[in-house]
Amino acid sequence: MQKKNKILFEKRMTDSKFKQRFEREYPAFELEVQILNALEKKGWTYSKLAKAMGTSKSNISRDLSARRIRSATISRLVKMARVLDSDFIPLFISQNKEAEILPKIQRLIVR
Repeated sequence: MQKKNKILFEKRMTDSKFKQRFEREYPAFELEVQILNALEKKGWTYSKLAKAMGTSKSNISRDLSARRIRSATISRLVKMARVLDSDFIPLFISQNKEAEILPKIQRLIVR
């Protein structure tokens, strides 16, 4: 992150409403990035992913744009992961362990 952007981000994070929204939405953003990275790794387009999943390109576009991944079902995410040679592993992490566990998990994620 560029220094100017980092300073702006840090300033925005002092706003409690912005910080809450960021913390609520960031995991979905991270999931979208992981899916896009998996697509890139396979050299696939949305069309190819849609064909492999037996769905339409518009469904894939809908899921991967404008934070819509939050609306995707677990079974859809599992299917998407499988055709991308990955696993979708949802986790419940105790809030008092989150700061300790999440950084370890993030280091393990293939980006």
